[in-house]
Amino acid sequence: MQAFTQIRTFTVHGGKEIDVVYTNEEETMSKYLKMYAQWYAEEEENKFVGLDLEYTREDPNHEEDNYLAVVQLSMRNHVLVCHFSWTNGECPALRSFLQNQGIVFCSVDKRADFIKLYYEKIIIPRENWIDIQEFVNVKGLNERGNLMRDGMASLATSIIDESYSQMKSKFPPERHDYWEERPLSDLNLEYAAKDAYVSYQLYVKIWFFLRYLVFCPGCKKEDKLRGRLCAKCNKAEIEVERAQKNAAAEIARLNAELASVQAELASLKAPASSDNTQQTSPPHGKRTKMNDEQWLESSDAPKSSDYWQNLRKKSWTGADQKSDDPWTTEMSDQQSPKSDNPWLTKPGNY
Repeated sequence: MQAFTQIRTFTVHGGKEIDVVYTNEEETMSKYLKMYAQWYAEEEENKFVGLDLEYTREDPNHEEDNYLAVVQLSMRNHVLVCHFSWTNGECPALRSFLQNQGIVFCSVDKRADFIKLYYEKIIIPRENWIDIQEFVNVKGLNERGNLMRDGMASLATSIIDESYSQMKSKFPPERHDYWEERPLSDLNLEYAAKDAYVSYQLYVKIWFFLRYLVFCPGCKKEDKLRGRLCAKCNKAEIEVERAQKNAAAEIARLNAELASVQAELASLKAPASSDNTQQTSPPHGKRTKMNDEQWLESSDAPKSSDYWQNLRKKSWTGADQKSDDPWTTEMSDQQSPKSDNPWLTKPGNY
């Protein structure tokens, strides 16, 4: 069987260029698969490889099944396209890379791919093979209320770049019958390379979200293969939600109490009503005592009379203080007998 290898460059979104190696040689495949394994070992964040498959043409009479024709692998800005149908079918380096080295792969809709690899006796462990359709949905529900599965073009348009909106429509459907052609046409080779590259780039974007916005630190260490939360993190997430609800209820209660206290303080600080002109007395036990001066000032008595003026001038500090009032003048025992009746002590003055 004639061996061939081509090294090409294609342009993808944003003007980026990707390097593509197209081959059916076992030695070339082994060389670049070792390079991928080295990259995988060095990678700290994006530890996965994009994977896509193409099949031979379908039998119009449906008497025979189509089989695996091309295997595309992608990592970083590189794509390896292996023309599997133009090998002897052994490909030990490719088989080992897919199923024996514990490498994680990502694809868009792996259901048919799993069957085609199974026919070739290649079984990728389920936990090492991610189907991006299981994590992201763009189309939503159909008329019957069932979840529609997104194709690569719709996912790439929504997640990577809008330029991928026509990546499938630009490729003529009849060109899918030429994956057995050797070598592949430029159109088929570019389509195959971009499929693998987009599979890788899709999960780079999705994994960033899963790693930094979904996983807790413990889950990032324990479960790097799937985007789903482990049981430990799922339990922790439920506890966090419960704590957030309790905190929100407590904050609402405290705000209600604060509003009540503020309303009470406002009512105490409010000025007295203009209708109430009469001053209220202090509470029982808090009335203040008034001396004569204070009482006189607050009284309605005529403050200009001589009596009140004289009364104001008294000191009341000495018992021998004489008064100018003749009615209150003290008399000695020789002048007049003592009597409690002022009319008797002061005769003739009435």
